[in-house]
Amino acid sequence: MRKVIESVTRNRPRNGSAAVPLLLFAAAVVGVMAVVWALWQGWRPEPPISEERFVVDDPIVHIPKVGLVARVVVQNAENVIPVVEALQRGGVTAVALHGARVAIPQAIGRARAVFARRVLIGVSGVHGAQDVEEAVRAGAEFVLMTSVEPEAIRACQDAHVLAIPGAFTATEIGQAWRFRTGLIAVFPAGRVGPGYVRELLREARDVAVVAAGGITPENAGEFIRAGAVAVVASDEREAGEARDYDAMTLRARAFVEAVDRARMRSVRPAPPAKPIEGPDIR
Repeated sequence: MRKVIESVTRNRPRNGSAAVPLLLFAAAVVGVMAVVWALWQGWRPEPPISEERFVVDDPIVHIPKVGLVARVVVQNAENVIPVVEALQRGGVTAVALHGARVAIPQAIGRARAVFARRVLIGVSGVHGAQDVEEAVRAGAEFVLMTSVEPEAIRACQDAHVLAIPGAFTATEIGQAWRFRTGLIAVFPAGRVGPGYVRELLREARDVAVVAAGGITPENAGEFIRAGAVAVVASDEREAGEARDYDAMTLRARAFVEAVDRARMRSVRPAPPAKPIEGPDIR
């Protein structure tokens, strides 16, 4: 490479314009040799992102990996598909559905049928073993709670479904951890801030905490840096207010980016657009 450049430089014509082609040729030779050297050293161009990257796995693995669960209110089973679609477009791959007891089982079933292996579908706001069992029979993949409910937790464990009990004080967290659920939701974390989570984990280093309640795109990263393995993005829509699906997508994207920045990793692209499989049940 050096000899090529020295040859061109030593024998360059005195006319400046005539030297341009030779200099371009030398630059091309240097570029080609650099690429050959890089390939020889084992470098390979980064392959395009595969859709397999967006295939979800077991909830106990997937939720800490992505660091985000979206909790969303559904009024009925009819609007669950566009709601989850809007969240998925923003990059969310774990959704906890919250709603009336009569609507939740059908909403879970519809969402699982459409988003299987692409979005984890869980449930939030269920109380007692009976409600949990109904949600699990409908296909809920995880149950997000706001308190420690032993019967509900045992119902999840009997069905081999991830339970995420809610706790606030150190005593409650200790009680929840004794059930060996794997994850514990500190609720309401937003009221006390990331410092509270940091202090809790300083005394209980083996506890895996999900920060829930009052989490925003602005403070989500702080909770991740404080040690939370994930945060819960709650639905901001007021009762009776019309859905703005584009706004939902933008807010979901803001959460995803906040979590990724806090973990100092490249921001994940939104999942590839994919047509709804099967019959249109919306």
